[in-house]
Amino acid sequence: MKKLISVITGMSLMAMSLIFLQPSSAAGNTSVRWDKANSSGFAWSLENKAANADVANFVKYFTPGVNLTNVIAQVGSTLNFKFVVKDSAGAVMANSPVTLVLNPGYTFGTAVTTYSDGRTIPTVNGGPNDGMLVALTTDSTGTVSFTLENKDTVGQNAIPNDGTTIPSGKQYTQLAIWQGTYTSTSSRAAAQTSQDVDILEIHFLTEAKAPAPIATPTPTATATATPTPTPTPTVEAPKALPSMRLVSPAFGPSNSVDTTGGIAQYYSAKTRAFYTYIAAGTTLTLKYLVTKDGTAPLANTQVTLQVNSPYSGSKATWLSGSTKIGIPASESASGADLTGTTNAAGEVTFNLKNTNTTGTEAVPASPNAAAPKVRLYGTLKPVIPGYGDKDADVDLVTFDIYAAPNVVVKKTTITCVKGKTTKKVTAVKPKCPTGYKKK
Repeated sequence: MKKLISVITGMSLMAMSLIFLQPSSAAGNTSVRWDKANSSGFAWSLENKAANADVANFVKYFTPGVNLTNVIAQVGSTLNFKFVVKDSAGAVMANSPVTLVLNPGYTFGTAVTTYSDGRTIPTVNGGPNDGMLVALTTDSTGTVSFTLENKDTVGQNAIPNDGTTIPSGKQYTQLAIWQGTYTSTSSRAAAQTSQDVDILEIHFLTEAKAPAPIATPTPTATATATPTPTPTPTVEAPKALPSMRLVSPAFGPSNSVDTTGGIAQYYSAKTRAFYTYIAAGTTLTLKYLVTKDGTAPLANTQVTLQVNSPYSGSKATWLSGSTKIGIPASESASGADLTGTTNAAGEVTFNLKNTNTTGTEAVPASPNAAAPKVRLYGTLKPVIPGYGDKDADVDLVTFDIYAAPNVVVKKTTITCVKGKTTKKVTAVKPKCPTGYKKK
């Protein structure tokens, strides 16, 4: 699933809390942190908790000290940013070269935004190369400053500033700063895994702040007018989308971890993503319910289940019937596309058996435990032919594979006789030799 991994390296930075708590940097790492208190022009920000906890789809591409933040701004805003750069000992790095990356590779932001010098920041639409690299230098306090100006006239729909709601559109500009001088996307790869940075994604909304108060003139006495009835507004119901939901086995907060926030902007509003754990060698019987509109069954329709889906980084191995499914040949390919046809009730079942014997994870403390740093997993993505990622509501499930417990098979002993000769036989399923009878 391309968008899932796009969130990783380009990531959609969802939201940050009203009180900004800067995360502590990992010992021994250079850090580049956003100085929110001394930045201006935005309305609010929220931490992207889902992405920061998602080892498979984000954190593994950076250091544990990376921080993802969604910044909310009014369309057309001018934003002034400050960042502070510190060395591995926590001392500010004065007069140090840094590189500002605007619209990093693999992001999908569409906002029209200019840099301080008036240049329009190129959008990359998921491509591998960064939109713009700007060489800067910190001042005597280790601070680097710059300005961005949004040129859009219409922004995304308004969202509440409630500390949890995140924007889902693509009208954003993303940025990160890395200590050092880099002239290409590939040249900063090492910095990405050795520096603790704050990555910001600025979403531009049509209404991101309260309007300025308007002075009320002194009232003049007028004749009382007959009030005009207020027409009842027409409420347009949201478009109902087809869906493909995993109904068995059933997963929820008690036995899985929800990662929907990390992919929300790339899929339909009701698409879900989560991961859970299975023992190596487990056989899965996955039953999906396919509907026309979230309710009416979509009968006698061929659907697809992508095993080790594209861009997911899946490395688990599987067996479906006689089909062996391994690691995808390329990032954009799946391990296998299984097809099935729904019955009259819109149900379709897929059978899979895990075949991993090495490289498995440790047994998790619980079915909803946080993922380990090093994972072995496979992601399954349902596809209703003819419908894109934003046109259908589906369940994306990732199975992390842990080491199967060693099964101790108990041996038993029987006594066998042949005439006056007696023999004892010990085995898992003991049998008497030919000519002997069990006593």
